[in-house]
Amino acid sequence: MNTGLAIANPNNQAAFISFFFTDSSGQNFRQGSTTIPANGQIAKFLDQDPFSSGSPVNGTFTFNSSVPVSAVTLRGLTNERSDFLITTLPIADPNATVQESIIFPHFADGAGWTTQIVLVNPTEQALSGAVQFIGQGSAGSPAQPVNVTIDGRSDSQFEYSIAPRSSRRLATSGSGSTIRAGSVRVIPASGSGTPVGVAIFAFRSGGITVSEAGVPASRSGSAFRVYGEALGGLDTGAGALETGVAITNTVPAQATVNFEWTDLAGLPTGMAGTAPIPANGQLAMFLTQIPGLDQLRATLATGARVQGILKISATTSVAVIGLRERYNERRDFLVTTTPPASQIASNADLFFPHLADGGGYTTQFVLFGGTSQTSSGALSFFTQAGQPLALNIK
Repeated sequence: MNTGLAIANPNNQAAFISFFFTDSSGQNFRQGSTTIPANGQIAKFLDQDPFSSGSPVNGTFTFNSSVPVSAVTLRGLTNERSDFLITTLPIADPNATVQESIIFPHFADGAGWTTQIVLVNPTEQALSGAVQFIGQGSAGSPAQPVNVTIDGRSDSQFEYSIAPRSSRRLATSGSGSTIRAGSVRVIPASGSGTPVGVAIFAFRSGGITVSEAGVPASRSGSAFRVYGEALGGLDTGAGALETGVAITNTVPAQATVNFEWTDLAGLPTGMAGTAPIPANGQLAMFLTQIPGLDQLRATLATGARVQGILKISATTSVAVIGLRERYNERRDFLVTTTPPASQIASNADLFFPHLADGGGYTTQFVLFGGTSQTSSGALSFFTQAGQPLALNIK
């Protein structure tokens, strides 16, 4: 296992990056610095130059930049048959701390699934609180805490204490033949700040870890849009893919969720429906399982690819994450997460800190409007040295 970092400098001047590591006890080590050229980028594993963390390392990495930059963390895992799996992790802003509960809209445990909750303390004070696992609930019945096993202890709630600038990891055992699913809440202790976190759920098949996906802590709201696609249906085997969504009701009252499927131009297709979510409960469905979207099955049966935007609105505050799931050429079940777009307009530039093309790698860019307004602009590519990069886009 290794952690990588990609930092893009979108400025017309060089970015001076200073950094240091912190171990699990809160002690800093391996301070250093590097420079990223104007419009340039750096992408390295943390045990590589210029970071040179050494190995093994279990802690956090802190960096500061002389100019605003865009960054993403890449978690690489070499599995039991030497496949290289990658998932993305969030980066915490030390200056944007909050004191409120955070929610991971989805976790899975059992029947080959495990979930890790990784909490990072970006502050200079120790943080404490509790991590609570909550089930999906059922019609007319509020969701209840659900037991998982972590470090040999079976419970629905686990306390944490994190040293300044350090981290804490809680990993479920995945025991049992039944899948336990739902949401996770991180509840800070009174007077304590809130850590930044990610839920990493993994799937093992035949003793092989075939997929890992990072679920960031989600902001709650009442309206979201998720890019969706499907091909073949997940029951048709290799090459099939389908988008799913996990929606968590963040309040102790039943919610009604409204769904509407539009085409890529944002035009209504006539497909719409509703579904209830119990108080504090969770709903996880594929596109073809969503009430009112039944016609998608007929489209997939013709061999056509389905692409569009799923509009989600709720009568209460909810947290949403998109799940893109597919079978690869040897029928491994792969999952990655796709962030929803909040229906709040913004005219700010956006940056993808990392792309890879060639040597077995491809990159897909999915652009869609989060609001009812028309969006237009340009997608520009740059080399690590900051020069324009020509790519073959199909």
